[in-house]
Amino acid sequence: MGGNLAELQDLLKAGKSKEGKRRRSSVRYAILQLFPSQVKTFVRENDWSPTNSIRSHLWFELCRHHSTDGMSSEGFYSETVDQVFERPEECAHLPSFVDQVNVLSYFLTEKGNLAARRVICVLGYTHPDITYCPGLYPLTSLFLHYMSEEDAYNSLCTLVRSRQGKFLHQTKLGYEAAWRTVYTLTKKHAKAAFAHLGKFVKTSDQVERLFESWYWWIFKYLPFTHLVRVVDCYLYEGKKVLYRVAMALVMLFAKQSAKMDSVLSQEALNFGLRQAIQKFCQDIPVTPSKLLKIAFGIRSLSQKNINNILLRIEMGLKSRTLITGPASIKRSFSSEGLPTSQSQINIHMSSHTLTVRELLTLWSWLPTRVTMYQPELVYTTEEHGCSLLTFYSRVQNYEPTLLIIKTTDDEIFGAYCSTKWSEKDTKGETGQKRTYFGTGETFLFTINPEMRKYPWVGLRHQEGSETTALKHSAELFMAADNKMLTIGGGSGQAIWIDENIRFGGTSRCDTFDNPPLSESRNFECKVVEVIGFK
Repeated sequence: MGGNLAELQDLLKAGKSKEGKRRRSSVRYAILQLFPSQVKTFVRENDWSPTNSIRSHLWFELCRHHSTDGMSSEGFYSETVDQVFERPEECAHLPSFVDQVNVLSYFLTEKGNLAARRVICVLGYTHPDITYCPGLYPLTSLFLHYMSEEDAYNSLCTLVRSRQGKFLHQTKLGYEAAWRTVYTLTKKHAKAAFAHLGKFVKTSDQVERLFESWYWWIFKYLPFTHLVRVVDCYLYEGKKVLYRVAMALVMLFAKQSAKMDSVLSQEALNFGLRQAIQKFCQDIPVTPSKLLKIAFGIRSLSQKNINNILLRIEMGLKSRTLITGPASIKRSFSSEGLPTSQSQINIHMSSHTLTVRELLTLWSWLPTRVTMYQPELVYTTEEHGCSLLTFYSRVQNYEPTLLIIKTTDDEIFGAYCSTKWSEKDTKGETGQKRTYFGTGETFLFTINPEMRKYPWVGLRHQEGSETTALKHSAELFMAADNKMLTIGGGSGQAIWIDENIRFGGTSRCDTFDNPPLSESRNFECKVVEVIGFK
């Protein structure tokens, strides 16, 4: 790995000619050969104009780069259009996940608008689990400026199917968690600008509610020249780019309205802060390059920190919905967010560890977005043998997974593993293999003799203590090689299993601050199973 940036630049100079189409595969190869940091730098620092044909190749290939199961077969989209519409030129009703107030076309022609509606309707048809995703329609319109209808559909599918939610929030809870995350990040990392907003409102709640519309500062109010450059970076790095840009907009707004007698300040005082920021974004006084430079210049804002804050907020919102009254309690008995009856039966019939009641308890502990998928027993020592190599071959492409261990003493415990086990073979930006991988969504649990969940210690920090730095040993989630599998680290390992999946151990660890999950600490495996999600 480690290709030539100049080579990629030359390849992308090809336009929409036949030669350009042939070069698309070369662009793909070049991207794969570069280190992630090189691709990131390349996309961030090239200030392409909105009319530059580079995006006809680059956007498609950046989306393809994130695909876990490949693009749809050629002709799939057109065949699906024929199935969904009696007359493809008609698409009267958009899916319910669309924000009907923000159906943005970005100057598409009538024909282009019709194509955008078709793409959105087919996405709704092929992805019925999307419940709320206002970002899909604007992205569809943008994609159609640079690629064919079928390519736009395939590219959007890769963003939708990103299991870590890297690009799009697809539920109302996820969307709320996102704006609250931007609010929290701005309050923490742009303190002066955040404090300045308070000068234009009467209560802190008004500042908080201002961030509800943060997404539209970017996708609705920024000039097209700025928006496409933001999307360039977003398609490689994910929604963290949008978070940074939103924070940069607040910082720039604060700078421009620093004098209370300025036109912008008077706008905020007379017509409200929300309208003032919208107008500021429309008339933004800096170039796209300057906006991105400010956004990427915000310090101490790592992907890990963003994920941890987002996860903590999501869990808080999920807990709130579970305890807000009879309506929520009633809803918890419906089929919404539960595995299908057939999935429950399949796992109950094939599993040697879990009853349906225990499966449903585990289900209630899962992150909200994961409950949209159906569980599948993908590995059990009873059927697939006792070997870590077999274990990896069967589970490595599932994300997330539930690891369940039943000991010879009939104790049952395990871990929710947030990341693919194939991550054990990936290399970081330095080219070195990662020892530990995973995210703060990982948690431990016990089923027998008692049912209990042990989340990551980072989620148990008291509100307002986000500035407290966690020890490195508290962020060791998953590790694996051909000799041993490990969950948790620092002062011990929460779970480890040997290469023959026969013996293991458990102790307290810094990552989860858990007690030993087995009374004897050293245990012999009776059954080990893995449930995957698809």
